[in-house]
Amino acid sequence: MDLLHYFDPVDFEKFECADWANKKYTLGTLLQKNQEKLKPEKAELIIIGIGEDRNSVVLGAAKAPDEIRKHLYNLNRIGSRFKVLDLGNLKIGHTVNDSYFALRDICEQILENNQTLVVLGGSQDLTFGMTKAFDGRLFNLATVDPKLDFRKGVKSINSENYLNLIFEKQKNLYSCASLAYQNYFVDQTDIDQFNNFQWDIKRLGQVRYDLTSVEPILRNAHVFSFDMNAVRYIDAPGQSMASPNGLYSEEACQIARYAGTSDEMNMAGFFNLIPEKDLTSNSTNLMAQIVWHFMEGFVNRKPEDPSEDSDGFTQYMVDMSNINLTLVFFQSRISGRWWMEISDFEDRKNGMYIIPCEEDDYKKASLGDIPDRWWKNIRKMHKRQNK
Repeated sequence: MDLLHYFDPVDFEKFECADWANKKYTLGTLLQKNQEKLKPEKAELIIIGIGEDRNSVVLGAAKAPDEIRKHLYNLNRIGSRFKVLDLGNLKIGHTVNDSYFALRDICEQILENNQTLVVLGGSQDLTFGMTKAFDGRLFNLATVDPKLDFRKGVKSINSENYLNLIFEKQKNLYSCASLAYQNYFVDQTDIDQFNNFQWDIKRLGQVRYDLTSVEPILRNAHVFSFDMNAVRYIDAPGQSMASPNGLYSEEACQIARYAGTSDEMNMAGFFNLIPEKDLTSNSTNLMAQIVWHFMEGFVNRKPEDPSEDSDGFTQYMVDMSNINLTLVFFQSRISGRWWMEISDFEDRKNGMYIIPCEEDDYKKASLGDIPDRWWKNIRKMHKRQNK
């Protein structure tokens, strides 16, 4: 499969270097050099733009990819040997379904090549096309959104209910996490639905109170979908919701970096930026920096697996004597990150299933309480085994 047939290539000549930037060391210069000498199958990370918003509730995001590039290309190249490639913008078909299926084909190739994909959207319903590539394999989805884009009983897809189709059609979805949602935009029935699935949801206040708590969730995600509406309006006016509350710019960038550092992360989409509402270019500038932080996290990945490298981890065993159960935790001696063993799920490889967790999970177990994260995963596993 030749990925280049799907795209109109980038014309780097139309993107001007900012006066403050050192062109020699910009990401745009690196991408231009890589375009000339790096084959797509040899790239570690691939960027694509998708100017598709025909299923968006508010139009305008189709113009975002090149506007993001104007700012992204001026940022630091991250590393001189960074094997990153920008393939350009997807050739838009006659229908929205054409875009979804083309994106599926592209993502399938990315998975086959063991690469990571960055999607510059476009509207957030494109996330559906990304998840279609996981037919036949389990995957975890993480979204950053002020709402839960789910409407029970609604069959047609748009940028505000695309999760409907993912929940109904993607049978290999193991977990879905929604980060930084704002409760006044969300009905309790939707929250109950997420809780019934044993999925992770964190309100904006919870994320702000402990930003590091989102890292274990993102460490286990394969698909990351970021909605610009999750950022407060004063920081990002180029959006449709214009809420006074939301993530601060720095928080959005940190969350994207956490997503980039995940060893499991295969693809990330950045959506719902509306350039025509962005009169000062602050929003497009911010989105470029959010994308850059994801890429910087990717470059600084430190693959760690307690089941593969026992010498690199400290193991803690907590005896829950009141219920005749021993919980096993692992802490990396390099990064300090934590994992937890789910002991009654038989992994095909080594007879145990290990999930990312927080130090607080270990502390809670040490006090005699089984962590919520353990219960959620046990229930999800049992549910899947009984299907």
